[in-house]
Amino acid sequence: MGQDKKNTFLIISGDKTRIQRCTDILTRNFENSSVFHGAEWFEAKYKLDNVHPKAVLVDEYLPKGSGFDIVAKILKEKNNNDIAIIIMSYIADHDMFSSEVASGRVQFLTEPDREQALVDCVSKIVSPKKNDDQPQYQLKQLQAGEVLFKEGDSTELAYIVKKGSLRAYCLGHDGDKVMLGEIMAGEFVGEMGHFNHDPRSATVEAITEVELIAIPNKNLDNVIFARPSWAKALVKTLSQRLKKANKALTG
Repeated sequence: MGQDKKNTFLIISGDKTRIQRCTDILTRNFENSSVFHGAEWFEAKYKLDNVHPKAVLVDEYLPKGSGFDIVAKILKEKNNNDIAIIIMSYIADHDMFSSEVASGRVQFLTEPDREQALVDCVSKIVSPKKNDDQPQYQLKQLQAGEVLFKEGDSTELAYIVKKGSLRAYCLGHDGDKVMLGEIMAGEFVGEMGHFNHDPRSATVEAITEVELIAIPNKNLDNVIFARPSWAKALVKTLSQRLKKANKALTG
């Protein structure tokens, strides 16, 4: 991946192992990278003023206070308006910096120890693309009998069913289809890949003509945050999956 100028990063963390791992990932995946680090505000302030990084990666928990406090201080200073921020937190609390999250200036990295998750976040900063060049989601249509994805496929997309219905099944030990259920309009399908990154656990095919919204996993958090109705659809789908699982265990 080529950049036309130096990529400077500042990591604010008290975890030396995480600092080293993030540094290795950044220098390995992004050319012309320089990585600085600090563990508290005064160190960070000095480097912000003198280095002026392209992006700051901040741990939620720091030896002397909260990473959220440092993020608030960075956002408050006008000289930092062109600095992007990645908050390394296992839970994405979008309410903390809602407008900055919506604009894309602040991102939550909920898997800070997974290399591809970090690369995906930084790529949005180092190689920004216009929405027209790479839409956050797209429409997909299937005819009855067409397969959306197969058991064992990689999990790169999640889908919302706009119209029609699909069935999910896996293959039993004897090679016969074991039906797992139907997916109807208004539900998500393939969403678990966003959470566990495992290959598809089932094959999904269209029962009727189907229209879906395909969302790349790397865009799902931002898309869901920007569209509350889709967030409700995701919660509804996960709730239904849980109810079915509980019924199967107790039944």
